[in-house]
Amino acid sequence: MKARLIVFDLDGTLIDTMGDYADRAAMLIETHYGRDFDWARRRYLETSGLPFIRQLDALFPGDARNEAVAEAFERWKDGYLAGHARLAPDVSRLLEDLRARGLRLAISSNNLEPYVTRLARDWPVDAALGYRPEDGFGKGEPHFRWLEAQFRTPRGEMLFVGDSTNDARLAREAGVPFAALLDAGFEAGAYRRHHPEARLLPDLHALEGLLGDHAA
Repeated sequence: MKARLIVFDLDGTLIDTMGDYADRAAMLIETHYGRDFDWARRRYLETSGLPFIRQLDALFPGDARNEAVAEAFERWKDGYLAGHARLAPDVSRLLEDLRARGLRLAISSNNLEPYVTRLARDWPVDAALGYRPEDGFGKGEPHFRWLEAQFRTPRGEMLFVGDSTNDARLAREAGVPFAALLDAGFEAGAYRRHHPEARLLPDLHALEGLLGDHAA
């Protein structure tokens, strides 16, 4: 496929953080809402790709505890990312190889924007976008609109790479081609229900084969 701009989800796609996130979220849900840990962990992963406050609002609509629990999760995540999140050497090499082919690279994450910009400061990417609760700037249409203007790249020449069905849905709604990581726990059919034309990747390194010699 032809692409000029590759847009990567962050957690679970570029960095291996989802297991620890799911454990922490499940512990908080078990503690504050009295739900079973395994149920909470499963539902966290099923709704992943959204800011945690929106996950809680989906799981516990109108619950007055949601904001405080989300704040506790974000405080923990800030320290966790500062101490543990690193771009693996093989992933860094992949990004460098893609840039050497003339591709632009961006990150689109629903992690809070300060976390994303801090993490990606020295990574081989051209833009790193996160979630801003004050104006709703986040993964999906707002990020794709910004990238379209910033890089003067039509959406048909972007490729969004993600690891959740929410990523697939956001790409479809924005009219952006999507590639799904099959090693993230979702089945091919789940991705295709949200984005019928989703490309399927056994792992992140299969991206180079998907692009072939057609990168612009």
